[in-house]
Amino acid sequence: MNYQRYFKSGQQLLLKAQNDTEQKGRTEFLTVFVVSLEEDSLLLSLPYGANAVDQYPFSEGLSFEISTEAMGLGVRTTGSFKEKIDGEKFTLQLNPDLEMFQRRISQRFDCQLPIRFSRAAKTLQTMREIWEKNLEALHSPEAPLVFDGFKSCRVNISSGGMRFSIKPPADQGELCLILINLEDGNPPVCAIAEVVWICMQDESVLTAGMRFSNILSEDQQRIDTFIAKGK
Repeated sequence: MNYQRYFKSGQQLLLKAQNDTEQKGRTEFLTVFVVSLEEDSLLLSLPYGANAVDQYPFSEGLSFEISTEAMGLGVRTTGSFKEKIDGEKFTLQLNPDLEMFQRRISQRFDCQLPIRFSRAAKTLQTMREIWEKNLEALHSPEAPLVFDGFKSCRVNISSGGMRFSIKPPADQGELCLILINLEDGNPPVCAIAEVVWICMQDESVLTAGMRFSNILSEDQQRIDTFIAKGK
């Protein structure tokens, strides 16, 4: 298959983890950049700092859905982890199932919501561990439904991510932990969010667009339900 038409050096791709991740009811994404392409093997780099490849549980044959945009349409294929090259680069073996598709536009909603937001610089591995610990605590039968430390913010939210104002600085690829109180009587949504774009408002405030890179599938459904009720 001629992948050269769709994947170019420097291009940003989105990897969606499959296998056990989906079976556990979780959605997990990784942003990657194309370094090179040889036949059906992609050499990719992770933008999450030094040794990011070592901090993710890659294993031989681990499967991913790969998506990007080309010629105004979505491009989607699948592939599996092949080998680690160094701390920032690895290869994927592509499958011959590439297809073009029309991207589904997620419903978005402008609203006021209480959130907790942590953006301390942490490694990919540390962020994933913090997310797991928060999920365990939030969904424990003994956990009280407490929302201390939440601040009401004006946000634009969808099941795939959110946009709101924060204090600078912020960088593309920065990982943050976000807790969102949907005020539905359930524990807050807990997600790792990746900064996708930023726009300075003034010296003290910027708007950041974030993609949920780690989130429970049921929490994405809760967000969709919240949006449907609010519109």
